[in-house]
Amino acid sequence: MQGKPMQIISICGEDDSPSSRCILQLNEDELNKMFMDEKIKDRVVSVISVAGAFRKGKSFLLDFFLRYMYAKYVHNNLSEKDWLGDENAPLKGFSWRGGSQRDTTGILIWSDIFLCDHQNGEKVAIILMDTQGTFDCDSTMKDCANVFALSTMISSVQIFNIQSNIQKDDLQHLQLFTEYARIAMEDTGKKPFQKLQFLIRDWAHKSEAPFGALGGKKLLEKTLIRKDKRPEENEQLCENVKTSFNEIDCYLMPHPGFAIEEDDFRGCLKDLRDEFKKHLRDFIPLILAPENLIIKEINGEKLKVDHLLTYIRSYFESFNSKECPEPTTIFKATAEANNQIHATNAEELYESKMTELTSPDKPYIPEEELKRQHEEFEKQTISSYKDKPLMGKAYFLKKYCQQIKSYTSSRFQQFLKLNEAKLALAELNYLSHMNKCIRDFENFMDELLIGNAYTPSNEFNCKMEAVKVDILKQFDLCLSNSTAVIHKQIREQLQEAIEKQFIKYRQQNDIKLDLIKAKITAKSAEAKKLYKELMNNTDQSIEALNTTHADAKHRALEMFRGASQVGAESFFNECEKELITYVEKTFNSYKEGSAKKEEFLDLQLTRLKMSYEGSMKDTCKSVLTNDNILSKHEEVKMKALEEFEALPTDGISENSINEKRQQLVGEIEELFEYYGSQNNKRLLQFEQECVWKKKEAKEVLLKSLKEIGLLASVDGVHSTYNTAFKEACDLYKKLEGTALFNKGIHEEYLEELKREAKAVYEWYKERAEDMGTLKKIAKGVLLRVAAVGCVVILKVPPPL
Repeated sequence: MQGKPMQIISICGEDDSPSSRCILQLNEDELNKMFMDEKIKDRVVSVISVAGAFRKGKSFLLDFFLRYMYAKYVHNNLSEKDWLGDENAPLKGFSWRGGSQRDTTGILIWSDIFLCDHQNGEKVAIILMDTQGTFDCDSTMKDCANVFALSTMISSVQIFNIQSNIQKDDLQHLQLFTEYARIAMEDTGKKPFQKLQFLIRDWAHKSEAPFGALGGKKLLEKTLIRKDKRPEENEQLCENVKTSFNEIDCYLMPHPGFAIEEDDFRGCLKDLRDEFKKHLRDFIPLILAPENLIIKEINGEKLKVDHLLTYIRSYFESFNSKECPEPTTIFKATAEANNQIHATNAEELYESKMTELTSPDKPYIPEEELKRQHEEFEKQTISSYKDKPLMGKAYFLKKYCQQIKSYTSSRFQQFLKLNEAKLALAELNYLSHMNKCIRDFENFMDELLIGNAYTPSNEFNCKMEAVKVDILKQFDLCLSNSTAVIHKQIREQLQEAIEKQFIKYRQQNDIKLDLIKAKITAKSAEAKKLYKELMNNTDQSIEALNTTHADAKHRALEMFRGASQVGAESFFNECEKELITYVEKTFNSYKEGSAKKEEFLDLQLTRLKMSYEGSMKDTCKSVLTNDNILSKHEEVKMKALEEFEALPTDGISENSINEKRQQLVGEIEELFEYYGSQNNKRLLQFEQECVWKKKEAKEVLLKSLKEIGLLASVDGVHSTYNTAFKEACDLYKKLEGTALFNKGIHEEYLEELKREAKAVYEWYKERAEDMGTLKKIAKGVLLRVAAVGCVVILKVPPPL
């Protein structure tokens, strides 16, 4: 046995003076703890109370009740052994003792509330209650009446424990209830109490009526039903008692034996008479067996445990006064609790309907529609309250209808805010989905641009347009009819963002074409240089030139045709034609020059050309811009021409000098074409490396920011951004050590990286600020929704 008696109502003096009046105290904390337990509060309740004169064995009887309750409803072993227990086991439970002084004061209940689940699905909570003994030397008439009245108002079965026989005084204890019952029946048409069970202890007239229920029925008929030889006053009292309870029974119990009068009596079964034990086995199941349980009802409605608590509070206030409460006061307290419970149930109906309507998994509802639904639910709520079996309806109806309207109006404002929060959340979700779509578009386009192959413009545009259509379809999957306007706005933002991305990706594709053309141009220059080198290394006789020309032309064309031409075939063909023309023209020049060559000038021209080439080689060790390499070319060319003009030309004709000057300029320009094309190729290669390194650095930044989550604060975003931005910049700056490094292009793309990183930071900061605002808006209401759903928080990709 793990439970214990719990004092729920106690009697104490108002002060320490001898004349101090007694007042009642309610142990509300313990009642709340017991009655509001989630396993208990929604069950219908059966309250079995034992009341009667002091020192007549009420607590003693209740302890045998406990043995039955634990055996039946906890251990379920009634069929295995006698539930009365061990013959030598002391009686435990509610405190009791022999003697003339009272032991129980006020009202107590057993802390273990027993549970019974009927096969019909009804779930019952069973409470055992003990009361202070009445009419002892320490209690006033008011104390006795209050405790007795309270226990009867609370219980569904009131066991009236009486010594020897039913007397007129015993019936007069019920006078207060009969008056209350009359008022209640006038208002509701129903008897207010369920069952009154007389238990006659120590019945000594077995010859007149046998022990047990049959004898009790006989005594009850004689006492309450027969009208002969009874004063009119007693007759009216008996009639009032009969009309107050749905059921009245009586049980005659034999004397337990004289061992109970001994000082060392501890309640062991071995010390009790067998006949007494036999009737314990008979009487207790009549009250406590599942099929005999009586549910507490008020106005015909079965009471739940948490509702019982409401009635106890109300009764306590009525009884805890200087005078005995009037029947009308008790009725008013009952009616007040009755109306409050039904009003609360009606409010819960409104709450459940509105909670279901605005639950997190439901879409946003336009404000006018939500208001219409609120008004409809409010009508249903008030109708639900009015349709209940209300007590004191004429007095309380207006008051509680107004209370319900006040409640629904207040709660509607909360549901309105919750619904508005959905709108903000919908916008946030659309933005999140939009940015995911942008990332998907970028990922596809990045895959398309992997490698050095150029995609023709028309084909490239068609692919991008197809991706755009797919991305917009993907975005439309998240459309909710209730937020279509916001969806349309965000969709337009998505389209605009994709159009901006089109420009960037077209530029990246065009860079590939430019690089392919640069490589073709460079390969053409290499082929020209190879041809000239081969021709210069041969004897300048016509025969030797003819022989070398065929081989040099073949090798030059073979070198040129090794260049990649995918995507730039037309440009390649034009360059090939131009190369062939150049070779033939140069060959003719060689043939013409061999006939009138002046050895000295040729040697000097070769020296000047080699000097120019040496300078350009040194210059091109670094990657220069086109303007810089052109400027260097002009500087070195001018120096070569100045040296040419300083050469001795005595004996050489002016025409020959001009031809040699033109030849020098032409060969320098040819060399510049070669070195310029090589530099341009490397410049474009470095620019492409900058593009990809910037993308890699950007991914580092995005990865760090995406991991902070939707609920990050502004400070968290700022701190994460600074760390990730430094890491991204450091990664990008690694290009500074490459052979193809060009400071101007490197800084240009570094600035572009900083601008895009700044945009990412601003977006995440704004989102963190919005979420902070959203949390404040939904702070009060989201807690109430936590029981029915949760907001799924998404990681939102940045708008790059």
